[in-house]
Amino acid sequence: MSTDRKLLVAAAGIPVAIIITAGLVLFGPMEFTSEDRSLLAPALTFSGVVVTACVTAIGLILNHQATRRLEQSREDEHNRLRLDAAMRAGQLLASDGTQRPNPEVVASGLLALTKLDQVGLAVTLLVDLWTVQDSKVSSETAILVIDAALCSERQTTQLVAAEILCRNATRLNACQSLHWPSTVEGNWDPGFSPRTKLLIVEALITMTMAGPPSESAIRAIAVRLYSIWDAETQNPHVRGCIGKMLKALVPRLERLGYTDFVQGNREVLLRQMCTAAADAATNPDGYLDQMSTRFAGELARWSEECTGLPSEPGSLAHGECGAAHAA
Repeated sequence: MSTDRKLLVAAAGIPVAIIITAGLVLFGPMEFTSEDRSLLAPALTFSGVVVTACVTAIGLILNHQATRRLEQSREDEHNRLRLDAAMRAGQLLASDGTQRPNPEVVASGLLALTKLDQVGLAVTLLVDLWTVQDSKVSSETAILVIDAALCSERQTTQLVAAEILCRNATRLNACQSLHWPSTVEGNWDPGFSPRTKLLIVEALITMTMAGPPSESAIRAIAVRLYSIWDAETQNPHVRGCIGKMLKALVPRLERLGYTDFVQGNREVLLRQMCTAAADAATNPDGYLDQMSTRFAGELARWSEECTGLPSEPGSLAHGECGAAHAA
C-alpha cells in the first residue's frame, strides 16, 4: 500500500472513529454526572475540529494524488513524443542504398538526436557516418556530436566519442575552433575514464602534428595540454605525462617571445606552463611511459618548425593576447 493511500485511510478512519464514539457517548446507556456533562461540550467541540481537519487532509491528499497522476501523464507523453521524434530523426539518416543521403539531412538528424537526449545513439551512428574512406557528414558536424557525447554522464558514450575523435584526428585543423570539442577546449573533466583520457590526448597530438606547423598551432596545443595538467590535481601520473609533453614545447615557446597564450576560453601564462613542465615524470606503466616519451620527442621536433603567422580565416583570433604581449 502506498504512503498516500495509508494517509488517506488514516484520515478517513479518524473522523469515523470520533463520530462513532460521540454517538455512543450521546445515545448510549451511559449516565453522566454534572461534572461529566460540563466536559462534554468542549470534547464535542474538539471532536468537530478534528473531523474538520481530517476532511481537509483527505481533500489535500486527493488533490496531491490527482496532481501527481497528471504530472506522470505529462511525463509519459513527453517521453513518447521524444521517442517519436528520435525515431523520425533516425529515419532521416536512413538510406535506401540507391543514393547517398543528403549531408544536410544527415547533419540535421544527428544534431536532433543530441537535443532529444539520444546522444548515445547519435555518436554510435557517427561511427559509420564520419569515416576517412566515405564520410557522409562534415567534420564540423561530427565535432558537435562528439562534443555533446563528451558531456554525457555515461562513460561508454564518452569513450565512443573519444575513439571516433582519435580515428579522425588527421582530418582536423588544430587552429580551427570548429574542429575541436568545446568540452575540452580550455576545460577538462578529470572524471573521464583512463582510456577516454588517453584517446583524447592522442587525438590532440595527432591532430596538431598532422597540420601545418605555425605559431598558432603550438600556442593552441600548449594551452590545451596545460588545461589537462591543471585539472588533474588528484592524478600525478597524468600530470607527469602531460608535463613531459609540455617540457618538449617550452623551449620553443620561450624563444617565440610571448608571455601569455589564449586558446578557447583559457588564458595561460608562460610561467604557468613552465611550472607544469617541471612536473614531467616517469610513468610507472612502462608502456604509457614509452608512448608519452615518444610523443614528447615528436612534439619537440615538430615545435622547431613552428614559425610564421597563419594566414587562413580566423587567424587574428589565434593570437588574441599573445601578440599584444610579445616581448
